[in-house]
Amino acid sequence: MTLLADRYRLLSPLGQGGMGIVWRAMDELLRQEVAIKEVRLPPDLDDASRTALAERTLREARAAARLRSHPSIVTVHDVVLDGGRPWIVMELVHGRSLDRVVRDDGPLPTQQVAWIGLRMLDALGAAHAMGVLHRDVKPANVMLTDDGRVLLTDFGIATVAGDAALTQTGLLTGSPGYIAPERLRGEPDGPLSDLWSLGATLFTAVEGGPPFARANAAAVMAAVLMQEPAPARLAGPLGPVLAAILEKDPVRRCAPGQAADWLNGIAQGAPSTDPALHRERTQTGPVRKRSRLPLILLGAGLAVVLALAAGVVVLVRVLPNLNTTFTFSETIGDTPTPAPTSRSTGGTRALFARDFEACGLLTNAQARSLLGGTVKRSFQTAAACMWTRPDNGAFVSVTANRLADVSTARISQQYTVKTMKEEPKRNPGTKVRKGPAVGDEAFSYTRGESIVGTIYRTQISFRVSNVWVIIYHTGRQPGFTTADRTAKLVAKSLDRHR
Repeated sequence: MTLLADRYRLLSPLGQGGMGIVWRAMDELLRQEVAIKEVRLPPDLDDASRTALAERTLREARAAARLRSHPSIVTVHDVVLDGGRPWIVMELVHGRSLDRVVRDDGPLPTQQVAWIGLRMLDALGAAHAMGVLHRDVKPANVMLTDDGRVLLTDFGIATVAGDAALTQTGLLTGSPGYIAPERLRGEPDGPLSDLWSLGATLFTAVEGGPPFARANAAAVMAAVLMQEPAPARLAGPLGPVLAAILEKDPVRRCAPGQAADWLNGIAQGAPSTDPALHRERTQTGPVRKRSRLPLILLGAGLAVVLALAAGVVVLVRVLPNLNTTFTFSETIGDTPTPAPTSRSTGGTRALFARDFEACGLLTNAQARSLLGGTVKRSFQTAAACMWTRPDNGAFVSVTANRLADVSTARISQQYTVKTMKEEPKRNPGTKVRKGPAVGDEAFSYTRGESIVGTIYRTQISFRVSNVWVIIYHTGRQPGFTTADRTAKLVAKSLDRHR
């Protein structure tokens, strides 16, 4: 039996796909079973291209390892290079993939599919806020575990499939019915491309087959680009939601926050989705002829709240000048919280009335001071930005969301704190605390992890009036110091945006 990196012993194959083979293996050091993905590189690439793709795979797998604490993402334990090929070491999951469940059991109930969609949106939101795109969301990469969890697999590894060299070899056609139209057109992709792929995945789960089934891969891709998805026969209230997510133009596509709001209602057994879902768009832009879903989404001012903390519910901000009111309700502790609307104001501090970008809340000089070296700034969304130190992988990220009112921001913060307080249960050794002394209701945690040496992960969440902020820091220095300094700089910068 093969021994990788003098530590991992391959036992038996669990499955395979276009990008490689997944093995059941034994970690001889910790004496526990793991899953290992052997990443296959195209055989017709020259040595330089193979080396470049192997290195890229390693970088992406390390990025995926940053998401190891998320309850809906398969944990990446390690990544090794053996025999010139990357091998990704992950937690061994006992369960079935979503495509296997559909093949074995048939279409799933609408409420269950909505619940699966919520878990996947949460996982993708956390990844996108960290600068990681999945690029291969499909039923085969969604796991339903024996203990009731829903997990998204193959983070980072799938990113390699977007490389031009891989596209030239034809590997991009492995699951063409789940590739967003803009990717097929060769346009820049982003979080909304992952959302489209999730929509196709949920369609398959509830209808029993993909939305663009055709006789061959070329016909499938042509249908994705030029034709409407198959009619939804079993989706019920999910039908218009899936139509909004599967919009071919990313500018007109449903926003992740709105999708989460609708899916939440369906998962909770609401008799129908939000009434606004079934009204024609009358306030801005043309009416969609092929769906009754109003596109007062991205173009009309709905802002996405990308959840950075594990389990944070994605919310929607509605601009004050819109008449349509979207509601959200959540139970915090044992006390139900009334659903806020776009008309509530509340709070004693002045509301933030102007939009701003998270990348403008820290200067590069401040980021260099925080991380102790040269930094690279990465724009994620208007609400999320990351500064990384390339030589050692340390980073700070800032997610700052201007919500409609104080009560909505307070709910976001309270729910985040609730999940942060549970972090020691997910990761023993985590230290939690109230503070630092910035904004309102600040809370934070920190912990050390042994990956390659010891790294420390720290998260701070706080609110300033109707702005909800999450600070995330990973580096070699223990404790809260760097994250605290970041939070104070961000809070001071926010004062200039009122």
